[in-house]
Amino acid sequence: MRSLDKAIHNVQRGGMAIPMPFKSWSDRSISIRRGEVSMIAGPPGSGKSTLALAIALRSGVPTLYTSADSHETTMAIRSLSMSTGQPQSIMEDAMVEHSEWATKMLLDNVSHIKWNFDASPTLKDIDEEIEVYLETQGSYPDLIVIDNAVDVSFSDGDEFSSLRTLMKEVKQWARETNAAILILHHTSEAVPGYPCPPRSALHGKISQTPSLVVTISSDNEGLMAACAVKNRYGKASPGGTDAVWLNYDPECMQLVDAT
Repeated sequence: MRSLDKAIHNVQRGGMAIPMPFKSWSDRSISIRRGEVSMIAGPPGSGKSTLALAIALRSGVPTLYTSADSHETTMAIRSLSMSTGQPQSIMEDAMVEHSEWATKMLLDNVSHIKWNFDASPTLKDIDEEIEVYLETQGSYPDLIVIDNAVDVSFSDGDEFSSLRTLMKEVKQWARETNAAILILHHTSEAVPGYPCPPRSALHGKISQTPSLVVTISSDNEGLMAACAVKNRYGKASPGGTDAVWLNYDPECMQLVDAT
């Protein structure tokens, strides 16, 4: 049994937001909070992984990043591009031709992120990675990223029941570790919305658990739209109509507030 006055003395624990790299999000009270589950969802190729990496890299907080969707070389190239503003093709060459420089850049800019590249992790695998992080780093991470929900492996059950089990587990991890947990997920292209997919487009109908659900879309003109279709700490637009806009350069992995 606890009294709420304890929360005043634990402001870096559950409920407090991690640093947000986008002013447009902060202005709309779109925040990713410790001790809570947040979700970024969108159709394939919309930039979910880029957005998650930008938050993890630029927030600067200790992070455990489960990248089931992308190989370690891919994430190294993306991280270098995001840190330098240079195209991924150039950074890929630099990793071979200027390996010492590339290593220093990654150590200087991405060392606060620890990685798990299991392509099909189970809940037990992720739980063990969290405990290994505690043992090796001395504390739990401030941010845990799971990319992507559908890549988490279950031995039985349909997709709907598996996703519900996943969300129950990540909610427990958030409470136990006081980490902000950011999970990436797909939306159904059969449920259209503009400029962003509506809350009803989430696969598996698992929007009950997260305190924040942001759906995104991107175009070929260098823009990404992001809409809080669920937001316990601010205004929400369940239909995906009230978006904030980011300038998006996928080749150079750049995401900044649109002016």
